[in-house]
Amino acid sequence: MRAVYVDCDGTLLTLDCSYDDLFATACDAANIDPTPDLQAAYGERFFEAFESFHPDPYRAGMAAAVEAGDLDADPDTLRDAYVDAEVAAATPADGAHAALDAFDGPNTALGLLTNGVTEVQRRKLASVGLFDRFDAYLPSYAVEAHKPDPAIFAAAKDRLPADEYAYVGDSLEHDALPARAAGFLAVHVDTDADAGVVTVDGLDTLARSI
Repeated sequence: MRAVYVDCDGTLLTLDCSYDDLFATACDAANIDPTPDLQAAYGERFFEAFESFHPDPYRAGMAAAVEAGDLDADPDTLRDAYVDAEVAAATPADGAHAALDAFDGPNTALGLLTNGVTEVQRRKLASVGLFDRFDAYLPSYAVEAHKPDPAIFAAAKDRLPADEYAYVGDSLEHDALPARAAGFLAVHVDTDADAGVVTVDGLDTLARSI
């Protein structure tokens, strides 16, 4: 039995706009000018809250922006507009459906392993019809461990018992290297690589990959 876990953002899903655009969309919903200072306040507080597993880092970030700009605005409204925009912008990466079809089979379990807020990641995957493709859904908020923490990879093994594991992700630092250290076959998705060329470090890795 093999378990294949896939990363979400940047691997399985992409966004059809920038994070700057998402912030601007949220501000537009409240008739606010999305100045760089407001965006910086949002981003700094969001990531601080996210890293510490604050229950609502999006709202925490928007509350910081409201305070920084001394704005007459509701952080909840801004949060909802931002999350809605992020969900709407989520798009399956090229080849996402075909890759999941190729991984799927009677001797393979599929898992989604992602750094993210549980409900937001779920909404993004569901919006493009991918959430139900997985046998296990493991966002970092569910185990209070963000990649590259070894704890999230250990939790992935506990969630899907298997004889061998693979992890597919776009980041060497947060996906491939910690997955390899945890005993997974690490597959690095590099969209800047030459199209149609697969590089392996040896025939033993190739044999495990097929």
